[in-house]
Amino acid sequence: MTAQILPEHPFYQPGAEIKGRVSWTSEVAPRLAELRLFWFTKGKGDRDAETAEAATFDLPQSSDSREFRFRAPEFPPGFSGRLISLIWALELVLEPGGSVLTELVIGPEGRELQIDCPDWLEVPEPAKSSWFGFNR
Repeated sequence: MTAQILPEHPFYQPGAEIKGRVSWTSEVAPRLAELRLFWFTKGKGDRDAETAEAATFDLPQSSDSREFRFRAPEFPPGFSGRLISLIWALELVLEPGGSVLTELVIGPEGRELQIDCPDWLEVPEPAKSSWFGFNR
């Protein structure tokens, strides 16, 4: 299977229209062809994901191309931090076949927020200690 997701732009403001085209070629016609707009987290701690919107393409063919249109959600904005990041993406799922993913940025002014770690979350450098006068 080969597939691609081609959004018009990689950067979106909340409420903006996300549109583009998906295409795929596989040996057999998929039973399901669905495009999902979703966010996921990566970094420290548990990983989360949530689908904001999905579009199912009717009567998918083995070689096909379809247009899509979504509305960029108002919340949550995409952000990147030292401990965790929230990333927006489009995922085309073909069954059978697999999936492909394209990351997007949805945030104020079409930019990803940069989140600095607050001082109270900083991990201090371990203090050098000595044992009987010798540094370890």
